[in-house]
Amino acid sequence: MDVGLTDQEIITRIIEAADKHLGYQPRLTFPPGVYLTKEGHYVEEVIFALSGQVLLQRFTDAGDIVMHHASTGHVIGLLALASNRVGFFTARTTTEVVAVQLPTEQVDYLIRQEPELSRLFNILFVRSYDRRLRRAEDIQIEQHELTAQLEEERARLTTALHNLEAARRELMSQARFASLGELAAGVAHELNNPMAAIERTADHLAEDVEGLITSSPNRRWREATSHALEAARSSHAVSTKEARALRRELTEVTGDRALAQRWVLAGLHDVDFAKQVRANRRLDYETVEHAASIGTALRNLSTASTRITQLVASLRAYARPDGDPVTDVDVHQSIEDTLQLIAHKLRGVEVKRDFAELPHVTCTPGQIAQVWTNLITNAAEAIEESGKGSTITIRTSASKPGWVRVEVIDDGPGIPPERIDKLFEPRFTTKNGEVRFGMGIGLSICRGIVSAHHGTIELTSSTNGTCATVGLPIDGPHAHDEGDTP
Repeated sequence: MDVGLTDQEIITRIIEAADKHLGYQPRLTFPPGVYLTKEGHYVEEVIFALSGQVLLQRFTDAGDIVMHHASTGHVIGLLALASNRVGFFTARTTTEVVAVQLPTEQVDYLIRQEPELSRLFNILFVRSYDRRLRRAEDIQIEQHELTAQLEEERARLTTALHNLEAARRELMSQARFASLGELAAGVAHELNNPMAAIERTADHLAEDVEGLITSSPNRRWREATSHALEAARSSHAVSTKEARALRRELTEVTGDRALAQRWVLAGLHDVDFAKQVRANRRLDYETVEHAASIGTALRNLSTASTRITQLVASLRAYARPDGDPVTDVDVHQSIEDTLQLIAHKLRGVEVKRDFAELPHVTCTPGQIAQVWTNLITNAAEAIEESGKGSTITIRTSASKPGWVRVEVIDDGPGIPPERIDKLFEPRFTTKNGEVRFGMGIGLSICRGIVSAHHGTIELTSSTNGTCATVGLPIDGPHAHDEGDTP
């Protein structure tokens, strides 16, 4: 049977038939680097490679994507002819290639002369398509393996982050700040290897995911998954009011309130895009959600890496007179980044967001992020250790012109009034009745950071829970006017 023939044997039969019915076909020699087909251009002929290698590549805004040689085979242009004659890939020779070119009209003529050739062309077509599908499956497997590696490296990075924060809290209570620079350099050196591994893994994952997406012949699937991945990867925090409105609109489109909630949390805020997915029978919400989850994972990785860099820079800043750089910060995004990084401490805790429309605040991002980390962690630990309560509410507001207010509220057991002021003393803690490094030193750091920004921080507590309130001037530390507080 013809199915048992190799590609080269089938090509030989086709070339022999061409020589017989069309006259001897010239064997063309192409040097390395010649473009046989170009993506987006009409393909007018089939090229049979008798020897040499050809690779497929696609040009994207993110860079050139090169497919494996095994994805190409010895026949170039056959799949394009079957799909409106537009090339999906650019085919380029990587070695010297000897080939025979048959225009479309000659292929049709040969099949009319020898109808059995149609079966041979079909075999080549199916094999070529099978190679592409197998390569796509291989890329998907590689993606899953890289994702697993990424999670392992992320766990190691989180552990390193916690160790770094613990060392930083302890060192800030010491009077000898000169040693902080040396410690920061040592910590940065120790973090180099896991950080480099994570960055390499993230790069490979992003490249393979992009390769998987762009290798699909389904243009709408390609555009939808690419849009979802990029939207999640570049998403920003929205206010509670905006999130509620988005959930309502997406629920009307999808008919699934839980799905709408997941889309909003993943950063998919485009209602028109959801309508396009619903209208396209070849797309489904689950596929789009999977693409968005990959984008969210890549964004979380970038956030964690940036946070580590900021923490190390912050350590050095305490040991140098010029201090940490001041920049404009999106308070909501800063809080969301913190929630992502300490998510493991919030298991079993419901985090409610009550965000108002806020301007950016001029501050030191790493230090302000440390304030959110300490306040939210303290609230979660109060709930966990007491067994009472299960909710943390983070509320933001523009308390008065020129100021923003952030409140972290838990429904835990509360703190006795006589201990409230002592919580800001170094080394004081309410944990298990012991005086040790813990919540006290965290709040001590928070007060120092907020005071350096000419802001305010206070605690109020009752048997129904505790509220930590931070006020910050939006124009930075130098905008503070004596007596003008939120």
